[in-house]
Amino acid sequence: MERSSGNVKFIPGLVSVTFKTKSADDIVELCRNAGLKTIEWSEGWHIPEDDPVEAERIGILTRDSGLSVAEYGSYYKLGKGMDFRKRIVNARALGTDTIRIWAGDRASAAVPSAERKSMVEEARRVADMADAEGMRIVLEWHRETLTDTNESGLSFIKAVDRANFLTLWQPTMALSIPERCEGLQAIGKRLVNLHVYYWTEEGRHPLKEGREYWKRYLSNAEGCHSLLLEFVKDDSERQFHEDAAELLTWI
Repeated sequence: MERSSGNVKFIPGLVSVTFKTKSADDIVELCRNAGLKTIEWSEGWHIPEDDPVEAERIGILTRDSGLSVAEYGSYYKLGKGMDFRKRIVNARALGTDTIRIWAGDRASAAVPSAERKSMVEEARRVADMADAEGMRIVLEWHRETLTDTNESGLSFIKAVDRANFLTLWQPTMALSIPERCEGLQAIGKRLVNLHVYYWTEEGRHPLKEGREYWKRYLSNAEGCHSLLLEFVKDDSERQFHEDAAELLTWI
């Protein structure tokens, strides 16, 4: 299920928070049955923040089932005085070198320059902590954070200026299709993985309805990435299987 085209390779997977009420064991079985190959395990919903033993169990379960761990989806938010060390402990136990964090929890336009500078300094410390453990940081590309626009997100990453400080990507509804593609092009080699769904102002839709948009997005993605399904319409297991089948046709 891993297929390459030129210098681009996509691996199909799932963000575990897509099914918040299902157990980790159920998530693994769902992915196997759908032909997916990797999982972003979500902190809080499936990986307890203070239970590396359970993180280790889930990591072993994932690999023993023939799947890989795409990343540790933490809810560490810059500027909130949170403990990053426990995220390193959990990621190590889970068996991944990639930790997702958030660039705060406010729109970039609402963050004063002094606070933004402080978040840059914190991000450097977090990146250095991760680097000392052979790990990398990836930002959630999300509204109501410093990555809510291309300009803000890219300038933040450049200001942090750490080789292991990278980003995820997902379509931001406030941006036009061309703006989304421009953002992906500008991110370039800093891109790690993508969260995949089709959500418009009318709500969530079957992934196949967004096929043409996603063809445009992926044509602007550089490198090797996991394509991680999220935001399934109606949180439906049946829809998940349809979306997974659609995703597999893309790669």
